[in-house]
Formats: sequence, C-alpha cells, structure tokens
Amino acid sequence: MVEGLGSIGSLVSSPWIYVLVGASVLLDIFLPVLPSGVLVITAATAAAAGSGAAAAGRVPEDVPDILVLTLCAATASVVGDLAVYRLAWRGGARLDRAIARSRRLTTAQERLGGALARGGGALV
Repeated sequence: MVEGLGSIGSLVSSPWIYVLVGASVLLDIFLPVLPSGVLVITAATAAAAGSGAAAAGRVPEDVPDILVLTLCAATASVVGDLAVYRLAWRGGARLDRAIARSRRLTTAQERLGGALARGGGALV
C-alpha cells in the first residue's frame, strides 16, 4: 500500500501530470467511469501544498503549477464537451434510424423521454 502512495507522489511531481490530467478529463466525457475528478483533486492538492510552502519561504520540489493544472483540466473539459456535441449533432439522424430498427432501443428511448418529461433534472 505504501508503495502505491509513493508512485502517486512521483506521478504528481512529474511534468506528465498535466498531460495525464488533460487526457483523463477528456476521456471522462466519453467514459464517465474514469476517476478524473480524483486525479484533478489530488494534483490540485499537491499544487496548493507547494504554493503554501513557497509562500512560507521554502522552495517546493517538483509540484505542479495550479494555474497550468486548472487550464489543462478546463480546456480538456470544454474540448471533450464540444467533441461529444459535434458527434451527436452529426450522427443524430443515423442514431435515430438505428434506434427505430430496434424495438428494445425504441422502448428505452420512450422510457427515457418520459422520465425526462417528468423531471429530468434529478435524472441528469
């Protein structure tokens, strides 16, 4: 268990953390089971601890920059949302035809539409 924590610490102190955070957030749009939130919070906590140490006069060793980390996560989130929106926009007619061919998918779409009409905010 301690070895796992050491590898997380070395990962957070690596410059690859920005790429990993960006890729994780971007892929989280397509696969919502990825723990990108945990990764972003862990890296941000390390960055905040490094910022606090720098303010106290101690020079932090290899901590991520909180501004760059925030920009990576925000940019990846926006790009991922735009990509999914674009895919849905372009593939909407094709998806509707595929759903119309399947009775199970048609039933599922009708049930989802009913649930959204009754109070979709809680569902989302």
